[in-house]
Amino acid sequence: MEIKNFIKIYDDVLDYKTLSNLLRYINTLNFEEGRIVGADDQLVNHNIRKTQVYLLNNLKNSLTEVHWHNLLHFCILNLLRKYQNDNNIIDFDCSKITDISILKYQNEGFYTWHTDHCVQFPRTMSCVLLLNNDYEGGNLCFRNPDGSGEWEVEVKPNRMIIWPSNFLYPHTVKPVTKGTRYSIVSWIL
Repeated sequence: MEIKNFIKIYDDVLDYKTLSNLLRYINTLNFEEGRIVGADDQLVNHNIRKTQVYLLNNLKNSLTEVHWHNLLHFCILNLLRKYQNDNNIIDFDCSKITDISILKYQNEGFYTWHTDHCVQFPRTMSCVLLLNNDYEGGNLCFRNPDGSGEWEVEVKPNRMIIWPSNFLYPHTVKPVTKGTRYSIVSWIL
């Protein structure tokens, strides 16, 4: 089996009215610069990553934010269970969802090749929910660990992509050339 087979795509995650309401809510948020996790403390490095991030939290005073966090948590958990069943994975605890974040890639926003597992955050699975398609560029791309065989995920709103977070799955977000790309990212430990 090819490692590409463990990258799964699930469409129509939310109904479109809910997706539209989520995008309206997102446009009211104050984003922060995306940081890089590494051996040193987290830092902003626009040579590696140029995006803005908003961490959803179910412990805030905003009931609206708690609602969106809990709804997305429920959707991610269900799709992780489906991923587990689709791949016949027996020993898999998908209950440890961490960090449900909204990413905002504006013109020239990108993220260079990377994997999601690191010492500080031993992630096992990665999830990206694409929210819109009214932008150009910004494609999520994968390649083989040796740098060969690059392929991209077709942009489609309401599309969830799930894959293992380890070194076998380097991925990138190509630069956005027009418009703003919104997505939700999450991981399980």
